[in-house]
Amino acid sequence: MKIEMYSDYACPFCYIGKRQLEQALAQFEHADDVEIVHKAFELYPHAGDSVSNTTQGRIERKYGKSPTGAMQMIRGIEAMANKAGLAMNYENVQNTNTFNAHRLTKLAHSLGKGDAMNERLFQAYFIENLPLANRDNLIRLAEAVGIAREQVENMLDSDAFTAETRADLAQAQQVGVQAVPFFVVDGQVSLAGSQPAAHFLSVLNQVWADSAQPLLQEGAACGVDGCR
Repeated sequence: MKIEMYSDYACPFCYIGKRQLEQALAQFEHADDVEIVHKAFELYPHAGDSVSNTTQGRIERKYGKSPTGAMQMIRGIEAMANKAGLAMNYENVQNTNTFNAHRLTKLAHSLGKGDAMNERLFQAYFIENLPLANRDNLIRLAEAVGIAREQVENMLDSDAFTAETRADLAQAQQVGVQAVPFFVVDGQVSLAGSQPAAHFLSVLNQVWADSAQPLLQEGAACGVDGCR
């Protein structure tokens, strides 16, 4: 069984949804036969390589919220993350461009370390609050999952995995992905947004039994125009 997960490292619901999927897989009898394919998506394609705003400021502008309202939204997302077992510090994330982080995930996948790199990048952004456009951060995070510094430097100094990353972004448009996370389970069931672990498990069992009909189910997600 293949699960394609479209996500961006700047998306809090992507990390939450990822963890909920993992909780479902821990209960799924056939988890060893499941392959998760990480697909790139950009919430902030025009973001620069340096931090220029805050989470609160972005929410105030994007949703027209007051400072108090924006903070309430932040705390609500952090509470949702906590229920999924994540000590997310969403308030203090350092938002930058994530394209090279996606390229790094492609490099890691080619080395059999894609899942570990994906988790490490989410953790770095949402828990350690590291800017993912920073070259030194990407090198250090890759080394933490066993990727040689030279390999990361060579990738960053070239256009390696650029085509593969852009192919994901184009495929997301073709599939109709407007917000992430977005999961496609064995090409049969599409899940838009984070889902409770129990619901993920139900879908996995249905698909494994080949009884699922093509459908789209929605949950909490973030798109370029905001989170919902």
